[in-house]
Amino acid sequence: MAEESAAGERGPWRRLPAWLTRPPAPGRVRPGLYAFEIVAWLALAAAVVFLRWQGLNVDWVTVDYTIPPLIAPTLKALASGVVLYAVYHLLRRRPPGDYLRQVFSLPWLLLGARLWLTCLVFTYAYFWLKVSVPLVNWRLWDRELWRLDVLLHAGFSPTVFLVELLAGTGLLPLLELWYSWWLPSTMFGLAFFCAYPDARTRRRFMLSTVLLWTLGAWLYVALPALGPAYVYPEEFAEVREEMPRAAGAQSMLMDNYQKVLAGRTGPLKRFNPTRGIAALPSLHVGGHWLLLLWVRRRARPLYLPAALGTALTFVGSIVTGWHYAVDGYAGIIVALAAYWTALAVDRRLGGEADAVED
Repeated sequence: MAEESAAGERGPWRRLPAWLTRPPAPGRVRPGLYAFEIVAWLALAAAVVFLRWQGLNVDWVTVDYTIPPLIAPTLKALASGVVLYAVYHLLRRRPPGDYLRQVFSLPWLLLGARLWLTCLVFTYAYFWLKVSVPLVNWRLWDRELWRLDVLLHAGFSPTVFLVELLAGTGLLPLLELWYSWWLPSTMFGLAFFCAYPDARTRRRFMLSTVLLWTLGAWLYVALPALGPAYVYPEEFAEVREEMPRAAGAQSMLMDNYQKVLAGRTGPLKRFNPTRGIAALPSLHVGGHWLLLLWVRRRARPLYLPAALGTALTFVGSIVTGWHYAVDGYAGIIVALAAYWTALAVDRRLGGEADAVED
């Protein structure tokens, strides 16, 4: 009973083996897979089985094409998290010595390696699901999403409203510039929390990240949409020159989309699996919202800049034409679901208590 109470188990969870529910001893690495690893490998298996069932030749060649180019960038990104967290420590007037000693401990490094491998696993599944959407589900939902946008905003289109409001103000180039920084900002956020001192925060954060990108990819498959820039280009005709980065990226992605689309009736020509097009949900908004949730929980001094960045990402996703407003709302909902699920699952499976809120 004491062991059951310590793990916080209830109902059917009592039947879990003791080795799975018992908190690891300090300084030791827990045997078996963590929840974030289980979900990532299941997501990979589900993606491969589904795509092969759809007749797509997802084999080792796709792994060799996708994974090797990601190895060095992801390693560098996660290593940068140590620097970022050490700087954060210094800015809070805390000596980083204890943190850096922990970083070079075996348990910390082993968990870091598992986090890095998990990044590769769920990224592979995400890329190939997203880029394959035109081959597995031909139905597009853009017109329904546009109508839903208007319905949810009292008869006004957020796209039309924001484009007309910001056109010629000088704010559009700034929003486009921030939006173009989405990938680096997200990678640095990922690195920051993967470099966090306590193991439970790192595990929970990675589980929420895996859930966000996995759920988002399957929603792309279920409800394909291209986005307003592709379906309603006339709404952006007057501001296209103010957003050259977005226009160039959208053209590049559409070129890749057309190559994949040609695979419906003939052999697939050379295409890039990292350049899929999908609108609902906006994982740009969802990714920043998830970071915002973790910042609020574990790095509150950064909350205001994180909230501002998330708001700018939401507005930028609309004015650049990548997303409908409802895509952003969906991204927020998926991020919340991923966050709450990660907290609940990790709590159920036991583990050491959270460190003091930072």
